[in-house]
Amino acid sequence: MKPILIASISSLLLALAGCASITDGTSQVLIFKLDPKETRCTLTRESTELGSVSSGQPTISVGKSSRDIVVACKADGYASKTMRLVSSTQTAGVVGGVFLDLGITDMITGAMWKYQNEISVILEREGVAPGQSSTAVPAPAPVASAPVGASAPAAAQ
Repeated sequence: MKPILIASISSLLLALAGCASITDGTSQVLIFKLDPKETRCTLTRESTELGSVSSGQPTISVGKSSRDIVVACKADGYASKTMRLVSSTQTAGVVGGVFLDLGITDMITGAMWKYQNEISVILEREGVAPGQSSTAVPAPAPVASAPVGASAPAAAQ
């Protein structure tokens, strides 16, 4: 009887060690790196606002879910940018859940899902095509051309 009890407890502890609800929780902190520093981003999931981030407050805690998070960013003088954070499954939720309850708890709580931890947002100045520098570069001065072998015009005196 005692070996069966020990084996049962060991199996339960092994299964719980892999359960994402227990090991990783049902929420996570997202860290945003924003450029320019005036950028402010609003996060929504299924039309529900989760909160916002800025350079002064670049982190936000969100509940884990299989649903995407839409991040809409803007700053004065810059083109707005919208991006989608897609969650993916994490090993603890898949493996641990199979042993304990076929993953049902982690699936219901969202614990088996995880978003990218660090998100970088760089806004482009308005009127600048993507991929171009937002700093102005002066056009080169025109160069007078003469046919090869011709003498250059004399300077006016």
